[in-house]
Amino acid sequence: MEKDKSKSKGRIAIFITAGIIVISGAVLLFMLLGNKEEEGSSVHEIPLQRVGAEEGASLNMPYEYIQSIMNRQESLLQNAVDIEAQTIITKRSDDIKLGYKLTERWYEGSGDKLLYVQGITSIRTIERKGNCKVTFIDGYDSSCLMKKNEGNVGGYAILPEWMKKSIASGYTVDDITILLMNEEPRPDLREFKVIGFYTADSEDTVYASMYSYAELYTAFEEEALDSLITSLSIYYEDGADMSSIYSFMNDYFSDSETKKEGENWVYMDYDFFYVPVTEQ
Repeated sequence: MEKDKSKSKGRIAIFITAGIIVISGAVLLFMLLGNKEEEGSSVHEIPLQRVGAEEGASLNMPYEYIQSIMNRQESLLQNAVDIEAQTIITKRSDDIKLGYKLTERWYEGSGDKLLYVQGITSIRTIERKGNCKVTFIDGYDSSCLMKKNEGNVGGYAILPEWMKKSIASGYTVDDITILLMNEEPRPDLREFKVIGFYTADSEDTVYASMYSYAELYTAFEEEALDSLITSLSIYYEDGADMSSIYSFMNDYFSDSETKKEGENWVYMDYDFFYVPVTEQ
């Protein structure tokens, strides 16, 4: 009799343990599925490469490519989610001078920590820095980096966080304008409205919107535009209409299987290619 009771208790304990395991597993599965839903669709990259160059090498791409793509961005971004291009980095002390504007007065740039200026079309370029966070001023976002100059606004810029304190006393964060000047062989300048700040392990670069940054070269260094773009990638989410994205890209580039002949959308040879998703 006692043995039967012990067996019964043992079975009950096993059932209880099994039930706990099943419930725990179900809860864990629910949490994992829930997290996947919260994370949303995965984002994938289609990088461009120069024909004949090693993978990862600088594109040395003419500015006309990204200028044309920015002008047609509305069409591409119906299916893609982002366009990331970046320019050659200039050294501030050698190539670009910095000033800032406060209540209609201009001041000289400050801070030895500021070393570089770079033109970009997406904050993805900034976010590659270690421990990076980008904070936009209300009313602005990453799309400003692909905007044409508007009215009195010559361009847009994102500054290192430390510059908020070093620019001038009495400023308001949402009303800062900086001046970038290229002095050789003759002075040329552009105003940039500050739209945000970033913190990162390395806070040594001013990031400027692509249109106005490129204009710093056009007045007297037009040949520099022939190799201004160092990298270019298109990003898309799961479920995107890839045929539409490829149709757009094929106006400018070959795919990895075909070297197109003739002239592309910007009246140049097909010197760049991408790898279709099915081949990655």
